[in-house]
Amino acid sequence: MRACGLDFGTSNTALALVEGGRVRALEVDPGHEPAQNIPTLLFFSEDRRQFYGTRAVEEYLERAMAGRFIQAIKRHLPSKAFTTTFINGQALDLSDLIAGFLESLKLQADREAGEPVTRVLMGRPAVFHVDPERDRLAQDRLERAARMAGFEEVRFRFEPIAAARSFESDLDRGLLCLVGDLGGGTSDFTVMRLGPQRRAAGDRADDVLGSAGVDVAGNDLDATLVKLKVLPRLGFGARYSPLGRPVPVPTRLHMAMTSWHALSFAATEGNLEELRGWIRSADDAAGLERLLEILDWNLGFELFRAVERCKVELSRQGEGVLSFRAGRIAIEEPVTRREFDAAVQPLVGRLERCLDGLLARLDLRHDDIGAVFLTGGTSLVPCVRDIFERRFPGRLLAKDVFTSVGHGLGIEAAEIWT
Repeated sequence: MRACGLDFGTSNTALALVEGGRVRALEVDPGHEPAQNIPTLLFFSEDRRQFYGTRAVEEYLERAMAGRFIQAIKRHLPSKAFTTTFINGQALDLSDLIAGFLESLKLQADREAGEPVTRVLMGRPAVFHVDPERDRLAQDRLERAARMAGFEEVRFRFEPIAAARSFESDLDRGLLCLVGDLGGGTSDFTVMRLGPQRRAAGDRADDVLGSAGVDVAGNDLDATLVKLKVLPRLGFGARYSPLGRPVPVPTRLHMAMTSWHALSFAATEGNLEELRGWIRSADDAAGLERLLEILDWNLGFELFRAVERCKVELSRQGEGVLSFRAGRIAIEEPVTRREFDAAVQPLVGRLERCLDGLLARLDLRHDDIGAVFLTGGTSLVPCVRDIFERRFPGRLLAKDVFTSVGHGLGIEAAEIWT
């Protein structure tokens, strides 16, 4: 029976196939760079077809954004509020939605292996949620989705530990390492003893000194850009007069614009009709009209891409422009890295407190850490990377930040099942 490692991420997903004790990262999305990652995007068309990854984006745009486009679905996993959603008249829960995505990956693994791949080692953050019950709910939902997809044996590993195992394959000496997995939805840290002399050990539990996590990551940085540069153009803070007396417009639809996973489910007919009612007496009707257009025409993904492009631009240089044009909407907002860094400082502070709290709990000084490995796209953001460069100068080691967790899960899957 064949096995694989599967890193189901908020932004991207990776799959590693175990072949005779060796591990091979599969090219799961030829349209994506790198092809070993598939964007965790789902599109349900009106003719009841399902598409994933870059194909989901292509079909969504080709069909004039008619259908249901879902992104960042992993962030819903610990939510008790999410029960079911209706797509094409069918009630689907989270496991139903995720199962189709995982099944498409399993079919690719089956084809590559030439036989069914029935065992999977899945990654999970060190903390889905600080509430243990909601944390357990998240893993249970993910396990149910994997079993619905056709995997018969499902196990889990913390994502930063899996990343550590990938990094370890390149080490030529023993080190006490800090691994930071900073993705789209969560940030996790693990301190672990790594080295060539430890690779052959069957049980590595004693090598893991401790882990910690926080629900702050790349999507939250994006949300800050939206609050800073987009919401003021969409009627945020407007007032309307339902009974002849001005009152603030409710903010829940604006807040949905800052949460990509919530935005996928915000454009209900009830919400759109209520928004139209606000517009009729609002003091910023033009801004609320833009919000209505984004929701009514399913432009959230296009806005997401504009925000992401701006964030990447700011990571490469000192200033950028948040540029979003669609229909009657034209947003051209300059932003400097200094402005962005100041806006996200509360989030960066939470990352710092999580990291420092872990080291304090383990009674470790910064100098005790021999190497630092970072994975996940958020680790490339300068103000985030600076957290580690200041604390561990000269000890950040280069590694592929996008495929390390999947590769590490494959390594551990090989050890478990071969």
